[in-house]
Amino acid sequence: MYQRILVAVDGSDHSRRAALTGARLARSTGATLMLLTVYHEPPDYLGEPNYSEALEAARNEANAILDAEVSVVVADGGPKPSREALGGQPATVILDAASSGRYDLLIMGTRGRGRLESALLGSVSSQVAARSPIPVQVVKGED
Repeated sequence: MYQRILVAVDGSDHSRRAALTGARLARSTGATLMLLTVYHEPPDYLGEPNYSEALEAARNEANAILDAEVSVVVADGGPKPSREALGGQPATVILDAASSGRYDLLIMGTRGRGRLESALLGSVSSQVAARSPIPVQVVKGED
């Protein structure tokens, strides 16, 4: 059924539930699992060394999110996932990854950490679900 599953994570409770859902589905189907997190790239106008410092901080936070999610997946008995942190606008980056990675399914949380942005622009999960070239499973958190 599923051979390659992509899970978008951001460190929120909803994305943690999405990672666990992806892990359990991958375990039951024998699929591979990829965890993706998207960080906001700092603006160029920061100049150096501020730009490099801000970029390093964003990448470090993204890697910490991935470390935590990988630990949760493995502790739950899921397969050891691949992982990737990419910079850009979350919906666009997730959609690009879903298109280019030959995934069978994309799993993500209903809400992430960007509640103000969601209120103004619509949630990332709504944008992705509306435009995704592959099936999307949206997972609620425990709130």
